[in-house]
Amino acid sequence: MRKKTIKRIGLTALIIALLTILIVGTSVVTAIAKHTADRAGASGAASSVEKENNSRLNSYMANAMNNRSKWLYDLMNASGLAQLSNSSNGAAIFRKAYTLGLIGAYTEDDIYLPLNRLFVAQTTVKALHYPERTVGPISDVTPDQQSVMGTMAYYGYFVPDDQDRVSPEATITAKEYETLRLELERYKTLKGKRILAFGDSIMHGSGNHDEGIADMIAAKYAMTVTDYSVPGASFADRGERSRICNQIRVAYRDQAQADLILLNGGTNDMGHMPFGETVPGFEMSDADETTFSGGMQKALWMLRGYWKDTPVIYTRVHNMDLVEDRLERQYGDRALDIMEKWGVRSVDLYNGTTMNTEKKAICDRYTFVDERYGTAHDSIHPNALGYAKYYLPLISEAVADQFNEVSE
Repeated sequence: MRKKTIKRIGLTALIIALLTILIVGTSVVTAIAKHTADRAGASGAASSVEKENNSRLNSYMANAMNNRSKWLYDLMNASGLAQLSNSSNGAAIFRKAYTLGLIGAYTEDDIYLPLNRLFVAQTTVKALHYPERTVGPISDVTPDQQSVMGTMAYYGYFVPDDQDRVSPEATITAKEYETLRLELERYKTLKGKRILAFGDSIMHGSGNHDEGIADMIAAKYAMTVTDYSVPGASFADRGERSRICNQIRVAYRDQAQADLILLNGGTNDMGHMPFGETVPGFEMSDADETTFSGGMQKALWMLRGYWKDTPVIYTRVHNMDLVEDRLERQYGDRALDIMEKWGVRSVDLYNGTTMNTEKKAICDRYTFVDERYGTAHDSIHPNALGYAKYYLPLISEAVADQFNEVSE
């Protein structure tokens, strides 16, 4: 009985202590609230504004990767328009962007808005001085959005989905922001570099108003390009056609300078020219230019001799409805083998993408219509959307990686 009584007394004391703490705590909170209210009354609406600004700032800091001022900070530093040191001072960043003409009139509220695709497009086009381009109709943009969203689609930033939507009002996700940041890093790395281009109509851009692979890469990253590619060109000597070896000879005669060489070819060899053999070794002065394999090795031998330390990137084109699949694989695989032998990086659109224009839906969406021959899409030549969706991403990555490797 005595032990139980002691326990009851102890429990009662504990309850009394907890109630005391609760009452005192409530009094303290009440006093603090009263003091805060008194200060607010003394300073008028200023305290309320201060709280709201702190709330915005906290939201800004918590969502920095998706914030407009963080994007402007990265964009201005990458493009060379400004070198800013404080990425958290949203007001200063917006003021600088305004003075540089990247944005128009703005309010303090704009600083804390989430970053969306339209804002990225508007500022990127201005900062990087992109000329207006389009990949075709875009279904979910207003007329005043068409220019910037179409241009961004052209350079592969926001490519329309299967219903031609680019979702201009969509908030940039953390993953998408990382991709955009990577593109800005590439821009800084590649800006001012010189490209030489050799190849056929796909390099030349015959399905895109003569703006091909090299032209689009150069415009996207502020590079310069000299394009010697010719529609119909082949590695083997076809007589009346300009073979790729001759393009290289002309460029050397012109004393063309290059930091990078982009090369494609083989489509016009498939099924038309002898396949040939891969000649052992690297002495190709007497290589047989009448065959596909011989002409390709001769071209690489000349590139190495004329531009000794300049990296070369070869593009194997997409799967197309042109010749038998067996021939496409045979010629394409041989090209990759030869490039590996010569230490040339390859971008393989045939195996590395889903651009198979034997499928009508792919053909009709991503290749162009040569109106001289009717209204059918030709399955061979990418249109602007075909380049933007399939070619630019892989080639951009290869180009940037090539220069990153050189700098390491």
